Amino acid sequence: MALGEQAPVYNGKEYIEYAYSLQEGHPFFKSSVFTKGDIYFDGMLFPGVPMLYDLIKDQVVIRDFHNLYKINLPANKIQQFILSDHVFVRIVHNNLNEINTGFYEQLFKGKVGLFAKREKAIIEKHGSQEIDNVVVSTNYYYVMKKDIYYKFKNEHSLLKILNDKKKEIQQYLKKNRIRYKDDPERSMVMAIEYYNRLIN
Repeated sequence: MALGEQAPVYNGKEYIEYAYSLQEGHPFFKSSVFTKGDIYFDGMLFPGVPMLYDLIKDQVVIRDFHNLYKINLPANKIQQFILSDHVFVRIVHNNLNEINTGFYEQLFKGKVGLFAKREKAIIEKHGSQEIDNVVVSTNYYYVMKKDIYYKFKNEHSLLKILNDKKKEIQQYLKKNRIRYKDDPERSMVMAIEYYNRLIN
């Protein structure tokens, strides 16, 4: 959909900047510079929208039509957005799931899916003379199986979720020389991809 001044995507509130300066890092995904991406907003696709994704506030940020200020888009109207070739979907918590409502990167789409929650936080780092505000990153991982999201922390807990095909997955990763500790995300994506092939 074309981005005219009346486009529904411009209906967000003004984005609130951080009140203090950050000595290390920034709150955004990948880049603190506006990057063009696609947003599925209120059931409509808006391609090529310059945006930022604030990982501290879990907010998608765009510029207003006149480029005067930043807008924080209402999260409940965003079904999905694609930024720097990374696909983020909005997942809503329900009583079956160990997952909070928010945006999650879709690492693998299949009957059994894989998602990452990318988060950042600001911590105070005490130096000899001053206190610095430093941004730190954390990732949390989830397997979606039969519409239920299971959180896992390591290879052992991932294979526990995929227990019915555990031996086959271990053999497959070993054969392909994929070691979890060397590249956890690549390992988990390959494990989930292979699991989907086994069950289809």
